[in-house]
Amino acid sequence: MNWLDTETKAILQQEYDPKLAPPKVGEFALVLLQKGADLDRLIRAVSRINECSKEAAVGVTSLPLPITINSGLAEAEALYGQFELICCDAVAAFIRSEVWQDQSNSEYMKALLRKVLRSPEFRSINLEVLEVPATESGQKFVDQFLGHSQWSRNGEGLPLSVRVPFKKARIMDHWAARIGAQVKCDAVQVSIDEAETP
Repeated sequence: MNWLDTETKAILQQEYDPKLAPPKVGEFALVLLQKGADLDRLIRAVSRINECSKEAAVGVTSLPLPITINSGLAEAEALYGQFELICCDAVAAFIRSEVWQDQSNSEYMKALLRKVLRSPEFRSINLEVLEVPATESGQKFVDQFLGHSQWSRNGEGLPLSVRVPFKKARIMDHWAARIGAQVKCDAVQVSIDEAETP
């Protein structure tokens, strides 16, 4: 399943600051600003992004924040990396590599990263998972967005209420509709309604 279809890419790129990631071909640094609660899923995400061993990913994730996950990514790779990280409730930004290398310790960059971290995109909101089909797509949905520790194959434990970043809730809402799952998030619905109002 290609999680990064055109609509998901649009969701990920919505309301981003062009100063952080101009739409040019070039190298980007993917910078982790906040870790999610599930360290195993974070390690898996870093391993996928960097195509590295679990041990190497553990080494990266054990560094103090902000963590440079990778500083030589094309824009599509950085976007994929940001997606993998938000799926495990970790907040990341991608920045031109040369800007990050020159400014990573500057007061300006520190203030900019704090601003990104406080963005409405990353505020924590409630989301309810009401139904997930017992299909391969349903299992992939659970694995990608929730982790199997919160799920049983026969759907026990539903509805499930979780707190997730707003950006993740939007992506989950999009994919739930595509695979026949049901999620409920009032904040996402308000956002959709506002976008549809002329």
